Amino acid sequence: MKPLMVLLKREWLEWQKVVIGTILVVTFLNLLALLSVARGSSWFHDKLEREGHINMQDIQINDGDAFDLDIRMHGDDVEFYLEGEDADNDINVALDKASRPLAFGLRFGMQGIFLFVLFLSLFYFSDAIYKERADNSTLFYRSLPISDHYLLGSKIGAGLIGVIGLTLFLSLEYLLFLRIAVLVWGAPLNTMAAAVFSRISYVSLLWDWFSYLIYAAIRMAPLALFLMLVGTYVKGRPLLIGIGGPILLSISWAIIFKSGALFVTIGKFFWGFNLALIEQWGIKDHGLNGDALQYGNPWDYIFNLDTLLAIVVSALLYYALWQVYRKNIPTG
Repeated sequence: MKPLMVLLKREWLEWQKVVIGTILVVTFLNLLALLSVARGSSWFHDKLEREGHINMQDIQINDGDAFDLDIRMHGDDVEFYLEGEDADNDINVALDKASRPLAFGLRFGMQGIFLFVLFLSLFYFSDAIYKERADNSTLFYRSLPISDHYLLGSKIGAGLIGVIGLTLFLSLEYLLFLRIAVLVWGAPLNTMAAAVFSRISYVSLLWDWFSYLIYAAIRMAPLALFLMLVGTYVKGRPLLIGIGGPILLSISWAIIFKSGALFVTIGKFFWGFNLALIEQWGIKDHGLNGDALQYGNPWDYIFNLDTLLAIVVSALLYYALWQVYRKNIPTG
């Protein structure tokens, strides 16, 4: 186990600049978003001071009935009035309804973060072995008293841990900046937003998100191992060949055999990530206007036939990767 930890640390030292740089870029974008919120807050409060209240008309939560929301301030006191025939008399019921689309929006934002990290991971997996071949360090690492399985396992493990860890970190930062944005907005909107946010369990939300990332890592493993396999024998541009090759093959197959079978197969692989989210959020049957669930149960997707198939394919790709890796094919 100790050699594996040393190898994982080596991967971190090689890629820490990319990880830290990504965090800094995302943090900078979040700060720019806070600046936009601060400017919007000034406009909102100027309007509130001029008119004495702000009326939001025809608000509709999920597929429920529409109502009006009137926000008024009396000194430091904030008052909210729900108006209209379809308005709930119980403010707690209205807050519970409002928390569901908010939770959906939070998870939608975290899904965008995951897709961004997943895009970055393509560069890591395609270069994980190719870089060592390019600088002729493969023979050095293979000369160490360490099994090839440790060497390959450290790269696979570092990539999967990095995707999950970086996504979770950026997701936490995303949620933190949202709460800061609410504070920057100021009263009375922050009072209303805090009441809605309080209806969301962040522990349940993050546990839901973490379990989904575990599921996504299993489903992503065949793609990661395929890119690493390509990086063990190509002479250059492993990412371009690893991604462009299957696409070119699919286009050629469709033209020659008049069949989109390969496109359908590739589409199902990537659609699996979204399908799990759509089903667990309860919007498969009702669409985005339906009653979205706050918390899902993605663990059910881990223990199914698709996951088993992904594991079998990953095992076959790993065996091929191990065989080619032992040949030490040079890049030049």
